[in-house]
Amino acid sequence: MSGLLRFCGLTFDARIPGTGPVGVPAIAVPASVTLLPLVCFAHELLRARRVRAHHRGVLDMVGRRSARWRATALDHDTPAAYCLPGRRPRIVVSAGALKLLSPAQLESVLEHERAHIAGRHHLALAATEAFARVFRWLPLAREARAQTALLLEMAADDRALRRHPREALVSALYAMAAGRAPGGAFSVGGPDAVVRLRRILEARRRPHPALRGMVVAAAVAVPLLPPLLGCAPGMG
Repeated sequence: MSGLLRFCGLTFDARIPGTGPVGVPAIAVPASVTLLPLVCFAHELLRARRVRAHHRGVLDMVGRRSARWRATALDHDTPAAYCLPGRRPRIVVSAGALKLLSPAQLESVLEHERAHIAGRHHLALAATEAFARVFRWLPLAREARAQTALLLEMAADDRALRRHPREALVSALYAMAAGRAPGGAFSVGGPDAVVRLRRILEARRRPHPALRGMVVAAAVAVPLLPPLLGCAPGMG
């Protein structure tokens, strides 16, 4: 670390901003920009956890556990399937969905929900939600929240497709597209169902290995650019 600081033109005897009229904002502003999203992220996790715990308590009273499907079945005619992620995850399926879907379709839907739980997708969703709340004036923050939710649904679709026929998931998604989920839950349907259906139905070509290598290299290099640019004066 000492060598890196010297390489960047910094030494231990360099002046650190003090408590003067310029020094305080120089420390407070970067610290706030760093800490505020973290605090909001923790708040979002706790809020969603409380919502899921309340919903889980309701399910314990009105639902029945199905050992066959490893899910909680609800006596409701509206077709719905969703999961409550977290430390005590729960997959919920309604009686309407059990009547509507074939066994193959239902297995693909349940696999989709298990993917959300196994991937701990609620953490990524909470992170983008916190980022969007703190930087709500940034279009990028709002777009990141929406696109992350869609990408997580696509990731769950991909896992279901690895274990079940595409036709089963497509037909189930079409049948359940109008389904909704309570707060803090992931639903197999929803407003992005059409986009996901189109993606699944389109023939996909795997990207060339060279292109994938370039993307990985760029993903590694981009975070290193700021310190390298900061060290540029020391390289002279």
